[in-house]
Amino acid sequence: MSFRVERSHVVFKHLIHVGPDVDAEAVADIAARRDYTKQTRQIPTPKGPLKEYLFRPKTNPQSLIVFSSKGFVIDAQPSENVLPLFRDAYDFYEKVLGDEAMTATVLMDINAKIEVFSPVPVKEFINKLYISDVSNLSFSGKELYPHGITLASGSGKFPEEFIQITIQPLPKDPQRRLAVMAVYRSTELDDALKYIEKIDGNITKILEKISAK
Repeated sequence: MSFRVERSHVVFKHLIHVGPDVDAEAVADIAARRDYTKQTRQIPTPKGPLKEYLFRPKTNPQSLIVFSSKGFVIDAQPSENVLPLFRDAYDFYEKVLGDEAMTATVLMDINAKIEVFSPVPVKEFINKLYISDVSNLSFSGKELYPHGITLASGSGKFPEEFIQITIQPLPKDPQRRLAVMAVYRSTELDDALKYIEKIDGNITKILEKISAK
């Protein structure tokens, strides 16, 4: 048996860090012709209310595209639904901004929650990267033990590419399933898309490498 992704939920933010605002009302006109349903909402911000447009594909109503003047967000499950929605959202974005799209500095911020079946007991897996006497550690008289693994690349400072993977027991089945939280930040669109395209496979590969330790 091997590690197997059972559920995944991805939030992919494509937000303008420096550059022109997006005319979200114009985006709504385009999306209406692409078989999307539309809702609006007001989000409070330090600079005042921000109007957001929520577009749901009729064929996949549990996923959505959210547009505002600052860019767009893809909220999709499972992970393979992200890229089709991104292609539509980016098409809307380019059509509305035109040549100005090339002048924007955009930050991609991706957060994924992935549930994975583990072929080995979770407690045994979590202990793989810890020293054997870790159970001797205590805090305020309470024994401490490994509850997860966190791996990272990059400092997290803008505009450096940053990756962080946190692996913990899945609360609803802590013996045989893992909850993997994956964070990715970059200003390079192609790199972000490649990350999403391979996310499930890369997660299982890293779990297999840890298990083989």
